[in-house]
Amino acid sequence: MFPCDRLNGWHRVRIRGRHFVDQGGRVVILRGVNLSGDSKVPPFTPCNGPEDLDALKDLGFNVIRLVFVWEAYEPSPGKYEEGYLRDLRAVIGSAWERGIATIIDIHQDGFSRYASRGAGSGFPRWAVSSRCRPYEPDNGLGSRNWPFRMITDPMMHRSFGDFFADRDGVRSRYIEMVGRAASAFATAPGLIGYDLLNEPWGDERSQIAPLYRDEADAIRRFDRDALLFFQGHIATNCGFRTRLPRPEFGPSAYAPHYYCPITYAIGRWHGTSLTLGRAFSGMTEAARRWETPLFVGEFGIGAEIPGAGEYVRAFYDRLDAVLASGAQWNYTPRWNAEIRDGWNGEDFSILEPSGSLRPNFRPRPYPRATAGMPHRFRYDEHTGAGLTPLIEFEWEHDPSRGETEVFVPSSVFPKGTGVELGGPGAACVHDPERQVIVCRSNRAGTLRLRVVAPSHVIPLPTADPRRNAVDTRVRVC
Repeated sequence: MFPCDRLNGWHRVRIRGRHFVDQGGRVVILRGVNLSGDSKVPPFTPCNGPEDLDALKDLGFNVIRLVFVWEAYEPSPGKYEEGYLRDLRAVIGSAWERGIATIIDIHQDGFSRYASRGAGSGFPRWAVSSRCRPYEPDNGLGSRNWPFRMITDPMMHRSFGDFFADRDGVRSRYIEMVGRAASAFATAPGLIGYDLLNEPWGDERSQIAPLYRDEADAIRRFDRDALLFFQGHIATNCGFRTRLPRPEFGPSAYAPHYYCPITYAIGRWHGTSLTLGRAFSGMTEAARRWETPLFVGEFGIGAEIPGAGEYVRAFYDRLDAVLASGAQWNYTPRWNAEIRDGWNGEDFSILEPSGSLRPNFRPRPYPRATAGMPHRFRYDEHTGAGLTPLIEFEWEHDPSRGETEVFVPSSVFPKGTGVELGGPGAACVHDPERQVIVCRSNRAGTLRLRVVAPSHVIPLPTADPRRNAVDTRVRVC
């Protein structure tokens, strides 16, 4: 986990070139989850209580991407619900107590609940184009086709156009709101940055990029050290390459999303990785061009889609291959079989309320903090007969940066796991209770770690999600 600076109660992850680094200069990989699917609609709270975050700690996540909804904070122009920010600050604090950092995700889908034929989220009713008549919100199971409703809704497109043109001062109010929120979050323990706008519509060069610059200025007036995460037009979700210009607003990371369009078109994972490979090629190329880290802010698949587990495994394999960070969509603590994620019938949550894993996620190892420069990391799940899970990790060790930590889930690598470390003066310790392997050496050089699970390890069972009752509890984290 990240070391916590006890002197001032919080700590920042920084950016050095194409890497996130911690206070000691170790290269950090951020692996996390979005919280949560049902917080896009009233009452906008992300979880039941702090105990909901215990499962994320146990799964080894070190970051959450926390949904922030403009409608929840400024339901009327200039009228702010400060209690909403206090609730989110409580979530951020509870996460940090568990060693989990937070990225604020300024979230919208199709502009507003009052646009996209009632199936959107994010912006308040008063922000919808004054030239249109708002819809009544309809985020129930009947809106499973919300992407089609969004794309074909003239009001949604007109509202974004008017927003970028600052018609009725809506864009100006948005920038003021962002700054006001940043002033409240600036001292929140464990907050590392802001995702500037979720899946925006508009021209990347003439509309989206200028908005990001103005948001960055508003945030940095109050939170100078915050990392800024940015993404292109929503079309990049399908693997299209961004046309955004090079970011010029200080420490920032490219944070695109990816959802396989073929998988959603046919309702199952087709098992071929061509489209996935093309998407990663575009994402990594942009990050290299801009010399920024790659943080895939959203990816995932519905838990009941055939092949969901294989798809997610293939996606994490791609993240590992380029040593990238990311946050899966999503964890909804109030998930249940009746309303699923609680928004438009989506069913992406990785856990049941009981804490049982769903078919679209399995715990995975990753190099959480590297004392030096990581070169290669590979995890082979090896679930076939006679085979066992395997980790191979190679890095150029820098003893001045301390110890290297690799998260290794005890469900896969329990006591008795074989651990080999090759390199000058190298030693390592496997702590199954903390689910970590710690490696150290007092000499610089290339270190190679190999971890082999005991042969008796078997795959984790997945529970039947339909056995859970509706949970309507709402408490602040």
